[in-house]
Amino acid sequence: MNSLTGAIRKLSGWMNGLAGVVLFMMMMLTVVDVALRIFWKPITGTYELVAMAGAVVVGFAVPQTSWDNAHIFVDFLLEKRSQKVKVAFGCFAKVFGMILFVMLGWYLLLKANHLFRSGDVSLTLQIPYYPVAYGLAFCSFMEALVLVLHIPMLFRSGENNG
Repeated sequence: MNSLTGAIRKLSGWMNGLAGVVLFMMMMLTVVDVALRIFWKPITGTYELVAMAGAVVVGFAVPQTSWDNAHIFVDFLLEKRSQKVKVAFGCFAKVFGMILFVMLGWYLLLKANHLFRSGDVSLTLQIPYYPVAYGLAFCSFMEALVLVLHIPMLFRSGENNG
């Protein structure tokens, strides 16, 4: 179990690093596009590239965010409850989240297959959409794995958020 946890944690970190690189490139593209608009020469397809990059940034950052418990957690409903109630609620939330992300990943796989078969591409740059959909499906399945691996940690630590 420790080797699986380590591998998932390492892969999540790599995915987060990739999200950071894509975010930096997205920012630089936007800055250069705005600067070139002064000379009436904007970069063609910036909107498409930024939209696709935004999906990649968000999707690839989610597993590491869960590992670090860097997401928003509202615990005012549980702060005066016993540890057993907190652990039970945390377990329910993680199982519900896991089911949600597995369903999302499955839907994204079906959508990516459809986009691949239909040959859908962006209007301006003709970039195919299916690689982004496959990447987001992978991210959803990774998030589900992260949530599964957090359940034993929840019982060991006794904390609701992780």
